[in-house]
Amino acid sequence: MQKSTDQDRKDMLVAIPAAALFIVIGIVLVYAGFYFYNDIQSVRKNGIKTEGVIVRYERRGNRTISERENGMFVVPIVQFQTATGQVVVVEGKVDNTSVLQNLCETGEQVEIIYDPQNPEHAVINTFAELWFVPLLAWFIGVAFIIVPPFTIWKYYREKRTGQYQVYHQAARRKSGNLPGSAFSRMNNARSA
Repeated sequence: MQKSTDQDRKDMLVAIPAAALFIVIGIVLVYAGFYFYNDIQSVRKNGIKTEGVIVRYERRGNRTISERENGMFVVPIVQFQTATGQVVVVEGKVDNTSVLQNLCETGEQVEIIYDPQNPEHAVINTFAELWFVPLLAWFIGVAFIIVPPFTIWKYYREKRTGQYQVYHQAARRKSGNLPGSAFSRMNNARSA
């Protein structure tokens, strides 16, 4: 029993800091999701809607065409005119090639929402541009917050009920690392 307790302590020396790190990263991601959400909602609430034209798609990052089956890593470049007549060119913030290119070709008009105080702060009014980054940050952040405590709880629940040893002994027996497994019997037969 002492050996199991010592092993549990060693396991916890690794598991708790690792879980804490994942939880902190998760909290940062959830916060980042709210930051992006509030930024976008601010533009939607206080911004002016206008029509813009997709002038081109530009490749971003260092991916090559062969790394993506359906095309390149690209963002749309949109040009629009503000209420004061200023011509502004902005780029999409999300690599949503399949969403935008399927819906919009170069030269097509898209709805833009821009900040009248800073027209360069604009968003393309599509679901992907408005929601992809906040939803992705929230989803990954929540997973980072929930999974570590659940994993530790499951580990200790299985250990307490004895399922942990049974499961891992069966797994080791299948891999041939325990006496009595088919693999070890086969090796014993060969060496005899």
